[in-house]
Amino acid sequence: MGDRLKSMFERLAGVSLAPFWGTMSRNWILKLICLVLAFAVWQGVRESTSYEVVVQDVPVTITAGPGLAVLDQSTDVVSIRFRGSRDDIRFISRDQVSVEMDIADRSGRLRQTIKFSSRYVKAPSRAHAVLFQPSEVTVTIDREVERVLPVKASLEGELPEGIQLEQTVCEPASVRVRGAERRLINLEQVRTVPISLDGRYNSFKTHVNIASDGQAWVAMPDRVSVDLILEEHFAVRRVEKSLVRPLLASDDTRVVKIRPDRVDVVLKGSPQRIEALDTKDIYTYIDCTELTEPTEYEMPVRVDLPSGIQVEKIEPSVVQVTVKTL
Repeated sequence: MGDRLKSMFERLAGVSLAPFWGTMSRNWILKLICLVLAFAVWQGVRESTSYEVVVQDVPVTITAGPGLAVLDQSTDVVSIRFRGSRDDIRFISRDQVSVEMDIADRSGRLRQTIKFSSRYVKAPSRAHAVLFQPSEVTVTIDREVERVLPVKASLEGELPEGIQLEQTVCEPASVRVRGAERRLINLEQVRTVPISLDGRYNSFKTHVNIASDGQAWVAMPDRVSVDLILEEHFAVRRVEKSLVRPLLASDDTRVVKIRPDRVDVVLKGSPQRIEALDTKDIYTYIDCTELTEPTEYEMPVRVDLPSGIQVEKIEPSVVQVTVKTL
């Protein structure tokens, strides 16, 4: 017991304790003090390295060696509990941590379960990975193949009313895709990440990534340009013999005569709005509020319309207006 205690103190102190170990061994009080000091040192070291942090959803990347590809893996993320000093764990984040497994030396088994361990963890810290959730990953391996597949633009959102998408052009129009044979055999095309159409009035060009949707294959190149050709589409409708009314103040008792009192109105708008338009919502009128003298005038015809509808033409656009007092 005494020799083991002596060796422990020499390791902690870093020097030989032989000169005074004999004295200490004969003094049980000194032995007790040394034991307490040793425990305090051990406790201090333990506490200084007992800080912990859990990093969620750490990405898991598995490579299978030449000519092989990962067909399936039971999880592509793992939660890791790190333990270390305060400084070691202070700045650990998901963006800095990854799990990378190279199973080329185990590729003889097409399906295998591998336990996570700290040797697979890549992190810019001296903190130690002590717990993984889940604790293991099951991997299925397949032969690696390469195919050339067309690219289709994926779209989201809605164009403004009256604007239509005429064409999308991807450049390059196709990409090489490499991955597990059984994963690619039924794949007919690849898509881009979604491109938003919200608020777009004019044609535009954008660069986007190929979306793998978490599948274990790689596209080359993994980024394409997409031209989106937009055009404004509208419908025209002719409303005939719309009655022209005089617009007067509520207390105005004058008599107003309009010649001709009916006009044709040509309207323009989106096909949906034009089709849904009710002629009762078309109000043609002459603004007589500023015609102060009882005489004849030539006045432009005005039209009030629902939102989204425009006046293309009024026939005739000017009429004769006679104002008389009672």
